[in-house]
Amino acid sequence: MNGFRTPYGFANGLADRPDLQQMLLSLGYPWISSKAISVSGLPTANPSQEHFEAIVAAQAGMQPFIYPSGLIEIPVAPMMDVSFFRSRKWKLDEYLKTVEMCVNWAIENRAVYDWGTHPSIMYVEDPEFKTVELICDVVNASGGKAAVVGLDTIARRVARRARQ
Repeated sequence: MNGFRTPYGFANGLADRPDLQQMLLSLGYPWISSKAISVSGLPTANPSQEHFEAIVAAQAGMQPFIYPSGLIEIPVAPMMDVSFFRSRKWKLDEYLKTVEMCVNWAIENRAVYDWGTHPSIMYVEDPEFKTVELICDVVNASGGKAAVVGLDTIARRVARRARQ
């Protein structure tokens, strides 16, 4: 089972494009990751606790679902690295704080955190892989409430829940 992640992303995912949903299904893709949002009203520097919380709150609307066509959507977590580092010029510590808050929210809510990233950005901004270590540390500290898995695993779980 392999899916398709679009470049960039769309606020509505493919909700308005049943033709593309059908095309992807006909090509053998059971899932897509096309829905991505940018949280509005965030500053270009010095984010406050309110700004971090707004990103975490947006996480609730970015959970996997199935389109009427049967195509599974696995949205990217709010605020990808492009928005943090290129658009807003936030610092790595601010990014790490946001990721940690979002992962903890996902664990507390038995939800999904789909960390979307670009190697060309993270190589420059996080060459020591602090973000990967942080995610693994938070998941390991969850006492078995969470796991790091691939998108195929998430898609299988979404499909299984839909059949129940």
